[in-house]
Amino acid sequence: MNLDNLAGMFSQRSGVQQSMSSTIMSTIMSYMMQHFMQKGLGSFMNSGGGDRSSMQSSFTELQGGLNDPRHPLVQQVKNNCGLQDDNQARMYTQQATGLLRENADNDPQGLSSLFGSFGGGGGLGGQQQGGGIGDMVGGLLGGGGSRDNQNPSQQQQQKKKGEGGLGDMLGL
Repeated sequence: MNLDNLAGMFSQRSGVQQSMSSTIMSTIMSYMMQHFMQKGLGSFMNSGGGDRSSMQSSFTELQGGLNDPRHPLVQQVKNNCGLQDDNQARMYTQQATGLLRENADNDPQGLSSLFGSFGGGGGLGGQQQGGGIGDMVGGLLGGGGSRDNQNPSQQQQQKKKGEGGLGDMLGL
C-alpha cells in the first residue's frame, strides 16, 4: 500500500480529484502521527500491523471529534486543500478517516508500513506539518526558516543548543 493507492481509492469513492485526495490523506496521517503516537498508533506500528485494536482505538478517538467543523484536523484539511466550506472539509475528513480505518482492518501491515514511511519522512511529497527532515536540516542551518514550524521538543533542543544553528553562526 502507498499513498497514491489510498488516495486513488478515496478519489473513486468521494469523487474528489486525485491531487486533493493525496493532500487529504497526507494531512490526516500527519495529524495522526503528531497526536496519536502515544495513543495506539505507536503500538500498531511497532507490531507491524498486528495490534489492530490499538489502531482502532486511535480512529475511534479521532472520529469522535470530527463532527465539529472547527476540529483542528478538519481545519487543516480545509486550509491544505484550499476549501472554503467547513462542512465540505468535515465531510472529506470523515470519509477519508473512514477509509483509513477500513484499511486498518483489511490491510493492517500495509497501513502500518505506510505510517512507518510517513514517520520516517518519506513517501508523502513533503506534506508534513513539521518534524520532518527539512525542519531538522533547517534547524541545524538556522536562519532561513521559521522556528514556529518546529514541534515543542525541537524548540527545546534549539534553546538548549543556543539561539541558532550553523547558519546563524556563519551569519547566513
